[in-house]
Amino acid sequence: MRKLAPRTRIPPRGYPVLITLLFLGLIFVAGCTFHSPGNYQGTNTIPPGYGINDGRVAVHFLDVGQGDSALILYNGTTILIDAGEADAGPGIVSYLKSQGIQNIDLLIATHPHSDHIGGMQDILKNFNVRNVIDSGMPHTTTTYQKFIKTIDQKDIPYSTVKQGDSFSPTPGMVFLVLSAPDGGKDQDLNDGSIVLRATYGRVNILFEADAGPSTEESMINSGLPLESQVLKVAHHGSPHASGQAFLECVRPEVAIITAGAENPYNFPAENTVSRLENTGALLFRTDTDGTVIVRTDGMIFSVETSRKGLYPFEMGGPVSATG
Repeated sequence: MRKLAPRTRIPPRGYPVLITLLFLGLIFVAGCTFHSPGNYQGTNTIPPGYGINDGRVAVHFLDVGQGDSALILYNGTTILIDAGEADAGPGIVSYLKSQGIQNIDLLIATHPHSDHIGGMQDILKNFNVRNVIDSGMPHTTTTYQKFIKTIDQKDIPYSTVKQGDSFSPTPGMVFLVLSAPDGGKDQDLNDGSIVLRATYGRVNILFEADAGPSTEESMINSGLPLESQVLKVAHHGSPHASGQAFLECVRPEVAIITAGAENPYNFPAENTVSRLENTGALLFRTDTDGTVIVRTDGMIFSVETSRKGLYPFEMGGPVSATG
């Protein structure tokens, strides 16, 4: 894996005249990057960036029940972000093997909660993992301690990241760290989640892990670019997940919620679903749609679900999900 680049610094914008300031004051949310409005409105409308493409990049948001796991395939490179609960491990292993995967070039643990790292032992046992990125937040659970111990025993290169870092696991794809632990001893584990924005060509996919409102505020104020066509919604669609101010900065065309069917938390929350729909984002959920696959050639993207096939669903049944 390439060495992490120095922290990205976004230069402040200048506003030459008072009229411009007044105009921008009406259309900006603090910290948000302005873009021209698209023609996509409403959840029954195809997003403007949607289209069948060669799928050079495939991002699989896996149906792992009440947890998170996302598989990214591009240019012979395999990246896995999180691995659900322990009981999801065997299913993730089976899915990856069905994709012909033997090596994982980069394994990312966004934070040490069991619904994100529980399946890591199965991943580390069944695949040759070449690099690990971890939040570095100390946690005393057996699940996390076993995860770190196995990495050490296998002598896998291990690193942490900070907000503003960028790295490129393979030429053509860049990850920007929008948020990471701030080093505070009392920081909530969810708020310390690694939040990533993956860029390939003109398409951006934002993985929000379990970030909470304070983390979203920090990202908005950071000046880092947030706008993304695809958003993996924070914290399984909990009531405070992906707040309004954050959504106004991201302006997603597609939002994906990873949640377990009939989970005890009643996620996703009704207010969160309504908030996402009101942005005009097309909403997919692993609890109802199964695994969701986004494919892009860097210009446009398409969405496929394991239960309903290729969107728009009237276009036909599932297409081959080979990465």
